[in-house]
Amino acid sequence: MLVGLMMVGCGEEAKKEAVQEEAKDDPSVPLLIPCEACGGDVAKKTEKCLKCGHPTPDSVVAYKEAQELARIRAERERERREEERKLAAIRAEEERKLAAIKAEEERKRQELITKRVKSLIEKRENFITDSKLEMIWVKNGAFMMGDKGKQHQVTLTKGFYLGKYEVTQAQWERVMGNNPSYFKGADRPVEVVSWWDAVEFCEKLTEMEKKAGRVPQGMAYQLPTEAQWEYACRAGTSTMYSWGDTIRSSNANYDEDVDETTPVGKYPANPWGFHDMHGNVWEWCSDWYSGYPSGSVTDPIGPASGSDRVRRGGSWDDVAPDLRSANRHIFFPRLRISNIGFRVGFQSSK
Repeated sequence: MLVGLMMVGCGEEAKKEAVQEEAKDDPSVPLLIPCEACGGDVAKKTEKCLKCGHPTPDSVVAYKEAQELARIRAERERERREEERKLAAIRAEEERKLAAIKAEEERKRQELITKRVKSLIEKRENFITDSKLEMIWVKNGAFMMGDKGKQHQVTLTKGFYLGKYEVTQAQWERVMGNNPSYFKGADRPVEVVSWWDAVEFCEKLTEMEKKAGRVPQGMAYQLPTEAQWEYACRAGTSTMYSWGDTIRSSNANYDEDVDETTPVGKYPANPWGFHDMHGNVWEWCSDWYSGYPSGSVTDPIGPASGSDRVRRGGSWDDVAPDLRSANRHIFFPRLRISNIGFRVGFQSSK
């Protein structure tokens, strides 16, 4: 039995020596390899490690086995990564198809909304949103904008919708979920809102009304331009105010009377049905402020950039001249105070 074991041992040693012999001319095996016993460098062409005397064939076999194991692991890792890549591609394709299906469903839904609401838009009928905002249709037309001596003709080629009232605190809270106003009251105009706050309200209102099926493609709620605001405020008049050239406390809420905001619609409407275009709270317009043009203009939207936004209409704490139809005022768009609110328009989003 001992002889048999010795023969087996000799066979293993012979195999290791054969591996070493083959490795001597194998460029993939470096000249120096780690000794299996001490870890020091040993030349692959020697018989034993010079440091510890351990047989070199053992170290060559161990090195080759380690290299093969590393190759197998690398191959498995490559296969794993390839499988992950394939799965990721499959998932991406499934997500793309799902997104395409959802996009098509949304397109069809919007087509139905457009079909249902388009007749209303084309008929130019007044309507009320789910948030109880009453919208009045304003026909296209031309008017003289600004104060006498600084007037210029403005032509609006497209009609538009504009809120009958300033946006109330109840309407704001329904859309935004809070109430920043200083003078609390559900039917009072929302105030202490910046220009950016007003824009965010319009965007969220648009999304809410889209889900309710009341906004067709290409339409959106947004702040009116300064020209649209004055056109609606004047309502076909050329006097200082939409009712004439003099003002009394019964005409509007300004500094002669209440000393705070009042519920929207308390004062008489102008000839086109809009309330509180004069007084109560200033109203943000979409424009950056700039000087008036020297000649007539068509569909002006203001400059592309600036530092201040336009506000119009005067407020509860302003003197009578500030309430004039032509009066324009500027304010930094991020500021919020208790005499600034807004009303919304509804028109093409392009």
